Amino acid sequence: MIKRKLAIIGGTLVLSLCTAAPVFADSSATVTADSLNVRSGSSTDNSILGTLSGGTEVIVSELESNGWYKISYNGQSAYVSGNYLDVEDRDSVPSADASADASSDTAVSSGWTGPVLTKRAGTVQGPSGKETYYNLNMSGVVRIMRSMGNTDAYWVREDGVKMLGNYIMCAANLNVHPRGSLVESSLGTCIVCDTGSFAASNPNQLDIAVTW
Repeated sequence: MIKRKLAIIGGTLVLSLCTAAPVFADSSATVTADSLNVRSGSSTDNSILGTLSGGTEVIVSELESNGWYKISYNGQSAYVSGNYLDVEDRDSVPSADASADASSDTAVSSGWTGPVLTKRAGTVQGPSGKETYYNLNMSGVVRIMRSMGNTDAYWVREDGVKMLGNYIMCAANLNVHPRGSLVESSLGTCIVCDTGSFAASNPNQLDIAVTW
């Protein structure tokens, strides 16, 4: 089964290399204004959710066509004007159009009728075993996948799930699910990109990458 899954993702890697997809990853940014409004949408017409003081560092996950950036603020998606941000690596931030194109071709789990992982649930028993979630900067993980030949776009799905191309990013026991293999979760098909200390005590557990 593992060999079959690796063969599938191997084909994906070869296709990705041929199509030369752009490299996207989380990028940090620093607020340059004395006080920057955080809004519910990407314009001044949207409501203010709060403010960020000058010098505050944030992680930007998406660039809107009008120059605003999508961030995570108090556990929810929010937007700030790019005019008041010093973004570390602007070229690494996916555009909203790129994320929309990727989401239209998202691979999802078929036939799963059991519990679905959410922030509130915390942990569920999914189609492949126990599932939990984590929220960390994925830049290093993406670099590892790039070193293996994967060039699929990194982006964040509308529900806050972090994606690599058409697949959900997750951590697993690499002896059971080698890095780059595909495994089903309650949220859709995952690509194993990472591991963690949980893997020793629960080798079948999946830790899903999210923005929650």
